[in-house]
Amino acid sequence: MSDAPLVAGVDAAKGGWVMATTATTPGSPVAFSVWPSFADVWAEARSQRLVAVGVDMPIGLPGQDLRRSDIEARELLGPRRSSLFWTPPLGALDAADHAEANRLSREGTSRGLSIQAFHLLPKVREVRAVLIPEDLAPHAKPQAAEVHPETSFAVLAGEPMLVSKRQAAGQAERMAALAPEFDNLRAAPPSLPGATPDDLLDAAAAAWTARRMAASAALILGRGELDATGYPMAIWA
Repeated sequence: MSDAPLVAGVDAAKGGWVMATTATTPGSPVAFSVWPSFADVWAEARSQRLVAVGVDMPIGLPGQDLRRSDIEARELLGPRRSSLFWTPPLGALDAADHAEANRLSREGTSRGLSIQAFHLLPKVREVRAVLIPEDLAPHAKPQAAEVHPETSFAVLAGEPMLVSKRQAAGQAERMAALAPEFDNLRAAPPSLPGATPDDLLDAAAAAWTARRMAASAALILGRGELDATGYPMAIWA
């Protein structure tokens, strides 16, 4: 790593959380690590004095209406809009199972909750438990914001990705977009226990957005919306 300030992108993975750490200087290498909990990620971010962290997980949760950031992101993604699930409503956050979450969502919003969105809830709770008490404080560092990797890739490449990230061709497409930004991502991403190749690519895309956050150059979708807890419902790219 250089002497430039550090940033990171974070993505949920089977082994917990993938963290992609890099310097703010474009082209700087990226270092990957896996952490068992988001609290561990945040402790590492603070220990390294990171200036910005992009987190691939919904943070600010909607009430009755859809988040404007989700609508704008799906418009930007076009043919890849299905890669972004509608964010679960705040009222369903603590549901014990999908049936309860679906019922609470319908009661609060007149919309059901997909099984994919339900499976995000434990990770959402994990992130909010760490970020919301701290990040609302004026002194809280590093800056943390929600990202959606496919949205970041679309902004980075100038258009949405063409192929699923789980296919070899899709991973190659994303590697080609990331290669100019990280000088050690010219070949396949490294093998890391607890993470898949697409987890690493998503974390790297989130780190690219974190660089843009640090430079006050990031695209902010849904700017101005706050959830009932006061947390921004924005997606950064």
